[in-house]
Amino acid sequence: MSNTENDTFADNPENLLKGHLYRLSGKKPVPCSFEEYITFMKSAANRIIEQTQVDDLLVSTIFTGIDHAFGAGEKRLFETKVFGLPDDIQPRWRFATWNQAVREHRRLVATLESRGKEALAEEIRKRQE
Repeated sequence: MSNTENDTFADNPENLLKGHLYRLSGKKPVPCSFEEYITFMKSAANRIIEQTQVDDLLVSTIFTGIDHAFGAGEKRLFETKVFGLPDDIQPRWRFATWNQAVREHRRLVATLESRGKEALAEEIRKRQE
């Protein structure tokens, strides 16, 4: 039996991620090989879409390059998180497109700027119920 036949996903992550890796061409995700993905993701400029500090919170939107839906529905390639909220809230939103991700990023920033940290925390808690 060849090494390829004996490879497990742990031994070869490329097998697990095959068909789920993307890089950006402008703002559009395009499928890519494992090698292309690794090369593309080395640059923070390729990963970070927007980061906004609002008081002690950081709203961060990135391109993950990995389809977190893994073929079950709409792709999830972008991720927005808010860092600095209470420990019981660890929000993460995933999106298929650049525009969806940026729209949510800016909505979260606007909420923080206009209504504050507690209002955003309450909104997130309601979403998580």
